[in-house]
Amino acid sequence: MTLIDAYIHEVTKRISKDKRDKTRLELKSTIEDMLSEDYSESAIKEVLKKLGNPVEVAASYQKTPRFIIGPEVFDTYIRTIKLVIPWAILLTIIVQMIESIVLYNGEGALLTAIIKTISITISHIISVIIYVLFWITVAFIVIERSEGKNVRMPLIKKEWTPDNLAKIKIIPKEKTISLNDNILSFLGIAIFSFAYFNANHLLGIYTSHNKGGLKFIMPIFNQDVLLSFAPIVLCCIILSVALTLWKLKAGQWTMLIAVTNALLQCTGVIVFILMAIHPDLIHSPAVPYIAAITGTTSAKILFAIDRILFISIAIAIIANAFDIYNGFKKARI
Repeated sequence: MTLIDAYIHEVTKRISKDKRDKTRLELKSTIEDMLSEDYSESAIKEVLKKLGNPVEVAASYQKTPRFIIGPEVFDTYIRTIKLVIPWAILLTIIVQMIESIVLYNGEGALLTAIIKTISITISHIISVIIYVLFWITVAFIVIERSEGKNVRMPLIKKEWTPDNLAKIKIIPKEKTISLNDNILSFLGIAIFSFAYFNANHLLGIYTSHNKGGLKFIMPIFNQDVLLSFAPIVLCCIILSVALTLWKLKAGQWTMLIAVTNALLQCTGVIVFILMAIHPDLIHSPAVPYIAAITGTTSAKILFAIDRILFISIAIAIIANAFDIYNGFKKARI
């Protein structure tokens, strides 16, 4: 990657997608016109220095003016928001989950407590996003109005030189692993782990409570059968966390990450299939109870459960195959 390509990339990534191709061609033509036929690297640096900071050049291509946050700090402002908000949301969810677990006294159905926790968490997330956006905006307004005087902020570089382009590593967008993807992976692992180890209190038959809410009657799944797979499930959970941390550090798909992801996904599907086909997976008292309240026979209920499990297996295989395919596809870019 040349300095010219890196400079054009730094400019075009800050403008809207519909303008990037046109801006890329215009900027490349401008740079080439400013260079002689037999130019050197020092000549390129001199031209790029004359053009100025890519942040300011990108701002000149934007038709919509940015009144509150100026071009010198706007890019850093956006990056700060993208960095802080996902972690603020994750921390809010973790704190709310811990608080709910500590305050749960065992009264009432666990599902009711979870629904209440989710509603409260969503409310808190909205509040946190508003507060974060407000204080980050205020901080950057102060920084811009003071022109960075007596303000130390490592994300803001007041002086730009073409030498900064040498440190830039361009990763294709299709190949990148975003912070949001990693956070969703962590949340997915946490939700699955909680549901798996608490299936006998969470996944079951509920009825309406006379005081309102839901009353847990009995579990649908046999917890002893589920926990018989606990060692390998726990290993998969630990490896999934490690893989997510690896993705977070790498920031992009590599062939080694794709292979590891494929092995882990295949292991997970195999374990799920072994669980689903286990003859004692369903809690035996649940079948006649469901048959009684639905006015049908236990045989029909068992047949329906088998169909649901079969469809679940098919969906799991297709979803994981698609995820594996995407991993290898992105790694090859």
